[in-house]
Amino acid sequence: MTNNKLQFKKALDLIKSSNKIFLTMHEGPDGDDLGSLLAMSFYLKQIGKPFTAAIKGPVPDNLKFLPGWEIVNPQMEDTDFDLAILFGCNKLERPGFKQLQTMKQPIVNFDHHPDNGNFGEVDVVDPKTSAVAELIYYFLEFAGAEITKEIATCLLTGIFTDTGGFKHANTSAEALEAAANLLKRGARIDKIAMQTMGKKRPSAIKAWAKGLENARFDPEKKMVFSVLTEEDLKEIGATDEDLDGFVELLNNMPQSKFALLLRQDGEVVKGSLRSEPQKKVDVSKIAKSFGGGGHKLASGFKIKGKLKRDGDAWKIE
Repeated sequence: MTNNKLQFKKALDLIKSSNKIFLTMHEGPDGDDLGSLLAMSFYLKQIGKPFTAAIKGPVPDNLKFLPGWEIVNPQMEDTDFDLAILFGCNKLERPGFKQLQTMKQPIVNFDHHPDNGNFGEVDVVDPKTSAVAELIYYFLEFAGAEITKEIATCLLTGIFTDTGGFKHANTSAEALEAAANLLKRGARIDKIAMQTMGKKRPSAIKAWAKGLENARFDPEKKMVFSVLTEEDLKEIGATDEDLDGFVELLNNMPQSKFALLLRQDGEVVKGSLRSEPQKKVDVSKIAKSFGGGGHKLASGFKIKGKLKRDGDAWKIE
């Protein structure tokens, strides 16, 4: 937290001098950045700042236990605000709203991705934090916010999900200390764990089964990968939400250096990459080669096209 105090002050000054604030995050809500956005919304209510929030892509059912999730709009309706706050976006294009790329209002950029482009008027970027939610926790403490049960639930959800339930290598002593303090403020880790990781719909079980059926190991690249086509997902009735956690399962294969999941989403193929510290593979470099990005051990990318089987192999047309 100490290294971020100057940026925290700059961000807080902008927030306090603004009359209407816009909140958004990357397309496709996840527990970390949605939790961070909602925690900030509760703080803005505390200090009497009007705001709007929009995220491209629906809020997943497993995150609808988060207090205040109903405030999120699916579209950015106007630019009638004097400050935008972005969560978990390494570049300005990530929210998917074209209006952001041409507006003149200042931006506060909260992120923990090492490949962040520092596009904000104020960039609060700290790759050492386990999650954006951990960074927001320190910011709210700095700002003197009252960490209510609602804020604590949102922030602990972010830390819990981005550390894989405190199993990933980014689970630091500081993250655990922040989590402990959020538990003291009323957040329930049992409820968060059940909602985000403990519930699997029948469609999710079918999607994981199909994903395992399609899984292959490339001994040359030491990569385990799986592909889920549009036809696969339609037949199962599965969504992106159902695939949450599946690439981590693939990554458990001991012979592999990293795991890749390719799945169709409309006109776009989404790729998710995972590795582990001892495997010494920086999957963010792979993601960047396809126009994506992320962390060394967890990254992703998107490519326009369709997945097609080509004999025993796959290609993107």
